[in-house]
Amino acid sequence: MAPFYQSLTLMFQREVGLRIVARADDNHYGRLGVLCGWRTQAQMAFDVSPQAFTPPPKVTSSVVHLVPIENPIPCSAANLEKVTMAAFGQRRKMLRQSVKSIGGEALLSRADIDPQRRAETLSVEEFCRLANCL
Repeated sequence: MAPFYQSLTLMFQREVGLRIVARADDNHYGRLGVLCGWRTQAQMAFDVSPQAFTPPPKVTSSVVHLVPIENPIPCSAANLEKVTMAAFGQRRKMLRQSVKSIGGEALLSRADIDPQRRAETLSVEEFCRLANCL
């Protein structure tokens, strides 16, 4: 089903914007990057200086442009949220440890993902594969 919007252009604190547009192996990559990457093509448009506001905030803002993906990878949003919550819940641990609560190594084996990898190295496609194997 196609989304009801053609694109969204939104402003966030820069840190949040960086998380939205992050991809695998990026320091800012996490649950938000996976969930946004599953449904949209996200790109940072530009930054807005604190001096552009009255009173100026203590943080820089960023404008992010989101375009929906016409045919996202078929995947349950609830399962994807569950998988990303487990995987990124213990960020510095290997996946075999961090996804123990939702199926552990058996789940990773079904999804054909090396249990020694860390969550921040998995692509959106691999997270969807994990979610589909739940």
